[in-house]
Amino acid sequence: MYKALIVDDEIYAVMGIKSGVKWQELQVSEVYEAYNMRDALRVFERTPVDVMICDIEMPKGTGIELLERVNEISPETETIFLTAHSDFDFMKRAIQLDGFDYLLKPIEFDVLQDTIAKALRSIKQERELHMLREQYKPYYERWRKKKSLITDKFWNDLLSGRVVCSPNNVVGILEEHELMELQHAVFLPILVSVESWLREFSTKDEEIMEYAIRKGASEMLLPSGKGEVIQTKQGVNVVIAFGEDGQADGDFDIHARCEKYIRNCHHYFGCNLSCYIGKSSSIYDIADTYGQLLEMEYNNLNKSNQVYTLAAQGTQSIKAMIPRISTWTILLEQGKLEELQREIRSRITEMGKMPGLSLNELEGFRHEFMQMVHYILHKNGLSAFELFQDQEGLLLSAQPRNLQQMEALSLQLVRIIYDQLHQNHSVIQRVKYYITENLGEQITREQLASYVHLNPAYLSRLFKREVGESITDYILHVRMSLAKDLITTTSIPISDVAKTFGYHNFSHFSKMFRKVYQVSPQQFRQQSAQIQ
Repeated sequence: MYKALIVDDEIYAVMGIKSGVKWQELQVSEVYEAYNMRDALRVFERTPVDVMICDIEMPKGTGIELLERVNEISPETETIFLTAHSDFDFMKRAIQLDGFDYLLKPIEFDVLQDTIAKALRSIKQERELHMLREQYKPYYERWRKKKSLITDKFWNDLLSGRVVCSPNNVVGILEEHELMELQHAVFLPILVSVESWLREFSTKDEEIMEYAIRKGASEMLLPSGKGEVIQTKQGVNVVIAFGEDGQADGDFDIHARCEKYIRNCHHYFGCNLSCYIGKSSSIYDIADTYGQLLEMEYNNLNKSNQVYTLAAQGTQSIKAMIPRISTWTILLEQGKLEELQREIRSRITEMGKMPGLSLNELEGFRHEFMQMVHYILHKNGLSAFELFQDQEGLLLSAQPRNLQQMEALSLQLVRIIYDQLHQNHSVIQRVKYYITENLGEQITREQLASYVHLNPAYLSRLFKREVGESITDYILHVRMSLAKDLITTTSIPISDVAKTFGYHNFSHFSKMFRKVYQVSPQQFRQQSAQIQ
C-alpha cells in the first residue's frame, strides 16, 4: 500500500482532490493534507510519502521550494505539480527538480488519477529493481570473485573448439582441469537466450540481472545440482546438465521445467527469453551440439518466450574431421587464406584415397564444414542470407555428389567469408548507422535485430562485446551527447531539443540527461553560458 500527500493553500482544492480520486483503486491507504510548505515538511518528518500532489503558487513557500527540500529528505517521492497558470519558468524548474508531471487547474479527476497511477507504477518498478539488485548483488560479487576459473575456462574452451577432446587425449585434458569425473558422463546442453528486457537497464544492471537469470536456471533446470551454468566469453548463457547411463540429469521433464522457468523469468526478472534444448551428448560431441543450438538461436528471428528442441540429426559426422575443422576456424579468422585453402585441398585428397567412401560420409564432411561456417558467421555477426544470396550457383542446402563438388563449394565459401571478415563492413557499424539515422524515433532491440537479420539476443551479446556497453546505454549516450551539443551551442528551447530526440515527456528527458551528466539540461545550459 502507498501513502499520498496533498499540498495546497486552498482548503477546497485539497478536499476536492481527496474526495475526487479513487484512492482505494490506486492501493493508497493513507492520504495526508497540508496547506503550506511548513505543514508538508512536518508530514515528511512523521511518515514516508510515496506521491505528493502539490500546488506551485502558495504564499508561505512555493511548490518548487518544497520540492527542493523533499528531494533532500525523501528523494524516492514522486511529485505531481498543479497550477492555474501555464508559466514555462515554473515548468522548467519543475523539470530540473525531477518532478513527475505538471497538470493545469481546473483538474479533471480521471486525468489526475491516471497520472497518480503512472507515478505509483514508476515507484513500484524502482522498488522491484532495487530489491533485485540488493538480492543478487552479494551473489554477483561472490560469483565474480570466487567462481572456478579452471572449470569456467574448460567449458569455454571446449564449447568454442579451442580444446577438442578425443579418446586419445581426454584423460590428459580432464586431469589438467581436475575434472576426471566427467570422462564417462553424459551431458545435456541448454542455451538460455535473453532476447529483450521489459525495462531499460544500464550495462551493469543487465550483468546483475543476467546473473540472476543464471541463478534461477541453476535452481529450476538443475534440481539435483548435477551440472554447470556458465556464461561464455561471447555472453551466451548455457546450462549443462550432467548424468550417467546414457541419460543426462536434465532429460527428465526438461521441456516442462524450461516452460516454467521462462514464465518465472518473464514475471520476476522482466525479460523475454527462450530455451534451446540440445541432445544428450558425450564430452566428444557436446561442442557440436552446442554449435547446433547456436545455429538454432541465430535462425530464430520471430518468437520469444518459447522452448525449442534440437532435432536428431539424420547423418553421422566424421569424428576425425572435428580437430581439423577447429584448426580451419582459427586460420580463417586470422586471415591465413592460402594456408586454409591448402588444408582443404589436402583433406579432400585424403578423403579421395579412403576405400569405399560413401555418400553418407561425404555428407558428414559437409555437415561439419557447414557447422564451422555458421559458427564463424554467428560469432562475427554476419548473415548467411545476406552474404550468400547473390552468389550465383551457391546452394548451401544442396548435398555435393562427389569430392570435386565438395572442394569447389568449400573453397568458394571460405573465400567469401574471408573477404567479408577482413573488410570494415561490420554488423556493429550498420547498427550504429541505423541508430544515428533514427534518434528521433523509438528504437528497440528487436528493430535493430530485424535490420541486420540477427536474433535479438545474439545481437545484444555481439554489440556489448564489441562496443563495451549495452545497446540501451549506447543509444542513451548518443542522444544525450547530441542533445548536450544543441543545448550548449544553440538557443533552441530545451523542450524542442527533447522532442528532436524522441522525448515528448520533458521530465523523462531531464532524468535521462541528469543520469548521464549529473545535472539537468537547464543547469547545463546555464553553466555553459557562464563559462563562455
